[in-house]
Amino acid sequence: MKDENNLKEKKFKRNVILILIIVSILAISIIFIIANNETGINFNKEEYKESFIGKDIVNPDRIVYRDKTGEYYEFKQGEEDYNTLKALIGNSITKFNVTGEEFITDEKIDEIHSKSFIEFDYKKASKNYLIQLETNDNQAVIKLADTGGNVVTKKLENINKIKKTLKTLTKNKNPQKLEYKELVSKNYLEYLEYKYEQLFKSENFKIHQVKIDNFSDYDKFTYVCNIAVDEEITEETFKENVIILTVSSVPKIDVKVNLGNIKYTYSRDEAYYGNKVHLLVVSRLVNTDCIYNTDLSEIESKIDYDNMKVEYNNSVSNIDKEVFVTNYDEFLEEYKKSNSEITQTEAEEIAEKGFEEAERICGGYEKSTQTVKKTTELANNFFSSNIDQGPVTYSDKIEVYAFTRVDDMDLNGVTIYVDTKLGKIIGGAAFGD
Repeated sequence: MKDENNLKEKKFKRNVILILIIVSILAISIIFIIANNETGINFNKEEYKESFIGKDIVNPDRIVYRDKTGEYYEFKQGEEDYNTLKALIGNSITKFNVTGEEFITDEKIDEIHSKSFIEFDYKKASKNYLIQLETNDNQAVIKLADTGGNVVTKKLENINKIKKTLKTLTKNKNPQKLEYKELVSKNYLEYLEYKYEQLFKSENFKIHQVKIDNFSDYDKFTYVCNIAVDEEITEETFKENVIILTVSSVPKIDVKVNLGNIKYTYSRDEAYYGNKVHLLVVSRLVNTDCIYNTDLSEIESKIDYDNMKVEYNNSVSNIDKEVFVTNYDEFLEEYKKSNSEITQTEAEEIAEKGFEEAERICGGYEKSTQTVKKTTELANNFFSSNIDQGPVTYSDKIEVYAFTRVDDMDLNGVTIYVDTKLGKIIGGAAFGD
């Protein structure tokens, strides 16, 4: 009986030791996992070779982190820290909606850019991805677009781990600032000489642009563009900055500088003539390989043309049909039947209405230059044609009073034809430059 009790006691002790060993192993494992989550990175080094972050995001050319104080840290492809972040963030994106779950406005994007974030930046090939670090519950990863962006991932896993990792990776890394200033040359530039245009990238015949990354090149362009600015540009300027030089005959220039691109918008300013020479001194941190130029003057010109076209055609539609011939066949039939004849004085009063109408077509001329002669002319649609219609000249000779007014040099002018029978304006003609 004693031997049996001893056997049970030994078995009990053995089970207790086994349990303690298992508990110890579990405790050590938990401590290791916690420690790893706090300070380490869980990733497969083979992912370094992958061309995607997760399954859907193409590897960026660089990863940029902005901390809460507004300082920026850059991680470039090929660096170990880049690979660390790439793997960690890739493992943290568990759900990805390619088409986007929600649209984010430019205003919201600007707000995010004013706080702490990570941005995947591409030189030219793709749109950037923006990761919020301060508010990460509903709009975690945003794919930027030409305007605004689309939420592709609502929530990131391991957000605290990402923040702690960034703190560790940036501890011994030099921060950068995103800064820029705009300068405009005080000197007038009438035009950019043709031989120098090849030095620029021409957006169109009105806008020419070049990136300058050293003082020697800048010195050359000061001569080419007759540059004179209030702030001194030296070799020191180019240590942390580049200059985007823009020569534009569309002089109102608005610039928006983002981390991943620069957006220029051009519009007209009637008070300015010649070319504006605009300098953007911008941090090398900014992706100056990605510049967007939008020339609103093209749109403005089209709008002006469309408005003018509508206004012109409305004027034609509302022309006084008692004075101007708008239906030639009806006029000709009535003209042939008539035996009436108006006086030159009566014709002159009618012609005055023609000169008033002619101002919308070819401008006005002084009455003091007016001459008149009685002649025969072919009727035309000078006053009755819409802006998209071509000139029409009819084949019947009509007897008319031809009233002509000219400019001071007798080079430009307009003639109004008033028929001698019915007193109708059958057409007109502008001449000169």
